[in-house]
Amino acid sequence: MPDAILGLDIGSRSIKAVKVTGGMKGYALSACADVRLEPDSGLEGGLEELSKKISLNDTTCIASFQPDHISFRNLTMPFKDRKKILQTIGFELEPMLPFSVDAIVTDCLLANHSEETRVLSASVPEDAFGEYLNSLAVQNLDPEIVDIADVSTAVQYAKQADEPLNALFLDIGSEITSFVLLSNGEVVLVRALHFGGFTVTKAVAKAKDIPWEEAEAMKCGGNARALAGVVEPVIASLSRQIQNTLHAFRFDVMTDAVVDTVFITGGGAQCPDLPRILEDHLELPVETFDLAQLKGLQISEESQDQWNPLLMNTALGLAVRDQRSRESFNLRVGKFAKKRKYDQVKKQLGRIGIYALVAFLALSGSFFADYYVLKKHHDSYQEEIIEIFKKTLPDVTRIVDPVRQLKAAINQTRGAMLLPQQSAGRGPTIEILRDVFLNIPKSVPLDVERLSIDENRVRLRGSTDTFNSVDKIKSGLSKSSYFTGVSISSAQLDRSGENIRFELLMEQP
Repeated sequence: MPDAILGLDIGSRSIKAVKVTGGMKGYALSACADVRLEPDSGLEGGLEELSKKISLNDTTCIASFQPDHISFRNLTMPFKDRKKILQTIGFELEPMLPFSVDAIVTDCLLANHSEETRVLSASVPEDAFGEYLNSLAVQNLDPEIVDIADVSTAVQYAKQADEPLNALFLDIGSEITSFVLLSNGEVVLVRALHFGGFTVTKAVAKAKDIPWEEAEAMKCGGNARALAGVVEPVIASLSRQIQNTLHAFRFDVMTDAVVDTVFITGGGAQCPDLPRILEDHLELPVETFDLAQLKGLQISEESQDQWNPLLMNTALGLAVRDQRSRESFNLRVGKFAKKRKYDQVKKQLGRIGIYALVAFLALSGSFFADYYVLKKHHDSYQEEIIEIFKKTLPDVTRIVDPVRQLKAAINQTRGAMLLPQQSAGRGPTIEILRDVFLNIPKSVPLDVERLSIDENRVRLRGSTDTFNSVDKIKSGLSKSSYFTGVSISSAQLDRSGENIRFELLMEQP
C-alpha cells in the first residue's frame, strides 16, 4: 500500500494538489502545489505540469469532479437501505434529468436523522466521466475515489466541530462557486453557482477600463477601499443567488433548514473585503478557515511557503477523507468502480478454481477409467480362480475364499504325504520314491492312498486287485537296495469285496 495520499482539486482553470503521509500520530502534510490549466493543453497538460512540481507516483489518489458538470437532485425515499435506494433511484431520477438514466453515473448521500430518508443524488454523463478518467490515466493516475471536492471539505470541517453543524460552505473558484449546506452535520444540499473570482476581475477591468492582468493584480492587491464601489454590487449578486437557492430548498425539500454560519474558501475568497460584504448581505457570520490547522497536521518545511489555506483547503479535504466513509460522494460506481486488489485476486482465484476443477475432473476420469479396467481384470481373475477351485476340489460346494481354501487343501495333502528332509545314512528322498515306483511291477494294478517316509521306514498304503498282487508288490520292493526288509502290515478285502486294501512297511538301514 502506498505511504502517501494525493488529493487533487481539479477546477476549470487550475489544479491544486496536496500530498499527506499517514503515521501513528495521524497525517502530515508533506507537499502541495498548484498549476493553471491552459486552454490548448487542458487537463492532461495541467497534470503533466503538476508532475514537475510534485511526485504523482506511488500514491493513493483521491480526485474531484467539477460540480458544474454534475446534476444534483433532492429526493425522499420510503426505505433506508442503501442498496434498495441505489436499485430504484434511476426510476425516480428519470423524469428529472435532461439525459437518459442509462447513460449516467449516479451516487447518493442519505440523511437519516429525519423520519423519512432524504436522498441527495449526484449524476454525471458516462461519456464525460470516462473522458475525465482517461485524462488522469495519461499520468498513470487511477483514483480510488472521485468526490465532489467542496463536499469532502465541508464534511472534514464538520468532523472537528463540537456539535452537529448547521452551516453553509462556499468554495469560491475562478468561475464557479460550490454551495454545500449541512444540516445537523449531514450534507443535504449541493449546488454550483455561476460566480467566481473572475467575475470580480471582469467587473474591476470594466469599471477601471484596464486590461485583465492589471485588474487581477488590483483585485488581489488588498486595496478594499479603492474597489469597494466595484466589488460590492458583484458580491451582492452572489448573496442573492445564495438566498434564492436556500429559499427554494426550504420551500421544496426541507422547511426546517437553518444556517448558523457561512464558511468560505477557494481562490476567489481572497477578494478584498469579500467576507464583510457577504456578512452584510446574508446577515450571517462569515468565516474563513485553515483545514490543516483544524486537523492538527504538521506541515513540512518545504511546504510552509506554498501553503495557502484558501487555495489548498479543498485538496486537503480530499486527501484526508475517510476512504471507507459514505459521508461524501464517490462517483466511481457501476462500470467505473475501482478494481480492488482483492477483487482481482478473487477473480484470479475463481479462474484457478475452474482450472483446478477441470484438472481434477480429468484426473478423476483417468482414475476411474483405470479403476474400471483393473476391476474388470480382477473380476476375470476371480472367475478363473473359482473355475480352478471347482476342478481341483469338486466335492467342496461352499466357496467363501477360494485362494485360502485351496491353500488349506494343499497343506492338508502335504501333511498326508509327508516327505521328510534327507537324513544321514540314506539316499535322497526323491531317489527313494523313484526306486519304490520302479520296483513295483507294472502289470500289477495299484492305487496309492498314502506314502510316508520317516527316519527308519517307508509306509505304503493302497489297494490292488488280489492278494497275489500284494505279494508281487512286496517281492518287487524287496529287491530295492534302499530297504533292508519289506513286510505286509495288513491286507484285507475292502467293503465292496472287489479290491484288497493293504499296507507295506519297508525298513531302511
